[in-house]
Amino acid sequence: MGGAAKAYYESLCLAKELLTCTAPSRQGSGVNYQTPAPLATTLPQHECFHTSAEIPSTLPMREKFFVYQNALVLQEAPSFGAEHRVQSMNIYCAGILFNTAILHHQKSIKTGISASMHRAEQLYQASLQLIVGLPRSNDTVALIAFAATNNLAQIEFEKGLVMQASERLRFLVHLFCSLENTAGRVFAVDECHGLLSNTLLANGMSSSPAA
Repeated sequence: MGGAAKAYYESLCLAKELLTCTAPSRQGSGVNYQTPAPLATTLPQHECFHTSAEIPSTLPMREKFFVYQNALVLQEAPSFGAEHRVQSMNIYCAGILFNTAILHHQKSIKTGISASMHRAEQLYQASLQLIVGLPRSNDTVALIAFAATNNLAQIEFEKGLVMQASERLRFLVHLFCSLENTAGRVFAVDECHGLLSNTLLANGMSSSPAA
């Protein structure tokens, strides 16, 4: 096993040990996590509506925090029949919102414009809202769930909302615990390592005494 892959699996094991694979409390916080409700009809498992494309001039890490910066290149949806039309449209719309959020997020980090950060935050939240209830076994749904959650946490850290961001990243670990194989399909090893490293960073920050 290569060094990057070994580091990823070590990070995953440590994150599971630290956070015990439990979803964060949904009471008493400003973070709204919605557990998908079962669908009467579901999209085929492992279906993927996208490929990834790196956006030129990617930005440096904000301190040690990994920010996912690849856009989704949306492909033509296969024909699933009328019963899946709404779900397919939601995935496409979520992908468009997610891509736009990444552009605003990059602009906010590069320029420090707070309006761009606020817009990115709104768009990430909207993309997550559109995939509520959709099966996370769908690769595009899973990628948006992972990456938008992670990037929202970076914005919250930037705004000084440390506890809220830490709770969001605890939810990210919950996603890794329940969708480990899916994460391995939709992210490169170094991306998985970066996402998991964020959860460990968040754990340390949330446990640090206040200044």
